[in-house]
Amino acid sequence: MALVLFEIRDNIALLTLNNPDKRNMLTLEVCAQIVDYVAQAEQHPEVKVLIVTGAGKVFCAGGQLKDLTPNQEVLETIYSGFLSIANCTLPTIAAINGPAVGAGFNMAVGCDVRIVTERARFEPRFFGLGLHPGGGNTWMLRQLANWNTAAGMLLFSQSVSGAEAVEKGLAWKCVEADKLIEEAIGFTANIRDLPKELLLRTKQTLRKAGGTNSHKEMLEIETVEQIWSINQPYARDSIAAMMAKISGKT
Repeated sequence: MALVLFEIRDNIALLTLNNPDKRNMLTLEVCAQIVDYVAQAEQHPEVKVLIVTGAGKVFCAGGQLKDLTPNQEVLETIYSGFLSIANCTLPTIAAINGPAVGAGFNMAVGCDVRIVTERARFEPRFFGLGLHPGGGNTWMLRQLANWNTAAGMLLFSQSVSGAEAVEKGLAWKCVEADKLIEEAIGFTANIRDLPKELLLRTKQTLRKAGGTNSHKEMLEIETVEQIWSINQPYARDSIAAMMAKISGKT
């Protein structure tokens, strides 16, 4: 049985953790496969979105306990799977079908958008093992959540349900379990026809805006990128079509 499934549907790459009997754990083998599939998605000329989900009732239960050693190289190998998703140049969606625990929680918050079900659950679980959060979790969570939510989850070891995640701004929406993948795919409808490079550049700019840049700095970055986009055929055609539509109405 393949531990990770990967398929391309039109402009979408769907990566599914496929070891439900082991709660889709991030073994070293699984992490290596994730890294490879993410690279394939990025390099595919037609793929514009990466969707990550889990088979069965769990999104991802995190790393194997036996792999948690005070060895930086081993830890970085465990991190490599979810970090390849967090660092993916494509827009990413986590379709969270159940608990996202530990490193699985990292994978969830590392995506650009989260769509969840009622069974979804965000569970840091670091303190339960006497561990400090790792894999960049504190930074990723603070990009998504206010201090109250981040502190509640990391300092007070509180888990958050799918519905609560939407309320707290951790997820976009909560959907019926049997419609999760359909909803995640549907979420991409507005960008399927866009040039891939426009999406990649916009995500890159959005990441820069999440740092300590000033408004002026971001204005300069965005102006350069917007001028680039205006010079592209897609924008020229879209602007001309809109002008023609407006002229027709008047």
